[in-house]
Amino acid sequence: MSTSNQPPSSGSSKRPILGSFLSALAGWIALMLVTITFNSVRYFRSSPKLKSADWVNTPGFYAFFGAIAGVFIFGTWLVVLIPLYSRIPLNSILWRWPICTACGTVAGAAIMFLICRVTSPQAEWQDYTMLAGIVGAFTCLFASLTRRRFRG
Repeated sequence: MSTSNQPPSSGSSKRPILGSFLSALAGWIALMLVTITFNSVRYFRSSPKLKSADWVNTPGFYAFFGAIAGVFIFGTWLVVLIPLYSRIPLNSILWRWPICTACGTVAGAAIMFLICRVTSPQAEWQDYTMLAGIVGAFTCLFASLTRRRFRG
C-alpha cells in the first residue's frame, strides 16, 4: 500500500507555519536592532539639553514601539506570509535569496507606503517605509535561507 495517500502528520503541517513565524520574528528583531542603533547614535550626537527631554531611548518607548510594530509585522505574517510560504514551490526562482530579499524589501516598503498614505497622507512616511523595507528584507532572507529546513 502506498503511503502517499495518507494524510500528512500534524508535525509536518506545523513546520511551514513555524518557519514562516520565525521569518517574521527575524524581521521584527532586525527592526528593533536598527531602531535601537539609530536612536542611540542620534541620542549620543544630540545636545545635553535635548538628552534630558528625549524619551525615545527609554525602555517604555521600545516596548511600545515593539508592540505596535509586532501588530503590523505579525498581522502581515498571518495574511500574506503564511499563504506565500506554503504555496510557492521550493524549486521556484523566487526562493533564491537575492530575489526573495529584493521582493521582501519592495513588498515591505510598498505595504508601509500604502498604509501611511491612506491613514495620514500629510505625515512623514519615508523613515517608516525604509524600516518596513528592512523588515521585509530580513524576513524574506531568513525565509529563503531556511526554506528547506521547514518545508523540505
